[in-house]
Amino acid sequence: MRTQSINTYITYALLILVAIIILVPIAWIVINSLKYFKDIISFDYFGSPWTLYNYEVVLLNPSETIVPQIFTSVLYIVSTIAVVIPLSMFAGYALARLPYNSLFRFITLNFFIFSRVFPATAIAVPYFAAFSQAGLYDNPIALIFVYILRGMPLAIFMIMTFISEIPKEVEEAALIDGVSTTAMITKIILPLIRPGLAATAIFVTIYTWNDFTLAAFLAGKNAANIQIAISQFNAEQFIRWGELNAAVVIAAIPVLIFLWLIQKHLIRGLTFGAVKA
Repeated sequence: MRTQSINTYITYALLILVAIIILVPIAWIVINSLKYFKDIISFDYFGSPWTLYNYEVVLLNPSETIVPQIFTSVLYIVSTIAVVIPLSMFAGYALARLPYNSLFRFITLNFFIFSRVFPATAIAVPYFAAFSQAGLYDNPIALIFVYILRGMPLAIFMIMTFISEIPKEVEEAALIDGVSTTAMITKIILPLIRPGLAATAIFVTIYTWNDFTLAAFLAGKNAANIQIAISQFNAEQFIRWGELNAAVVIAAIPVLIFLWLIQKHLIRGLTFGAVKA
């Protein structure tokens, strides 16, 4: 009993430590976003006045606002998910129903894994050369195309895993009843893996929203995303800490709202493929 109590205290202590490690940087960013530059560099956080000046700059200043880049990033996310999720669902279904020892399945899955671990910096230069020759540099279409290509392997792999958890007997019963393959996927498989699709959409959204490397190579002023907009506050001579932190806070809000809206599906999706005892 004493050992169990000690283990409980250690567990709570570790959880508190993890919470501190996560929350302290977030609190530091929020506090800096509400302070003037002179107060930030002098570490005068609590004796100095609070201000919304930094938010006025990043939202209302015509020459430095990040609002257009926020809408551009949302465009990238919506376009990417609209293409990636439907295509990945059908591709994932095909791979999930292939024999486990299939050579095609083995090669395809390893190709997907390799494409994910391949660094973005290694493919950014070829993309830059190709899109420049095609006249698509600084064009949102180019980045949407790249995000779709980069998001497909992860989405297919995740959806394949979720579909693999569905017993084949469910499909066999539907086929016996005369349901077509397309109708079976859309009306039977799709509702069953909806939590998994939500989890997949979250991962694709986070990757697309947080991308900096590819956008830095392929986007100028017209196609810049939110991460490029944030980097503009890193000046040559000094870092504009107030505006930078305000932009980071604003950039986090849309993702947090999206996570909050689908948190129920996300939790179910992340545990969908768990091994059952």
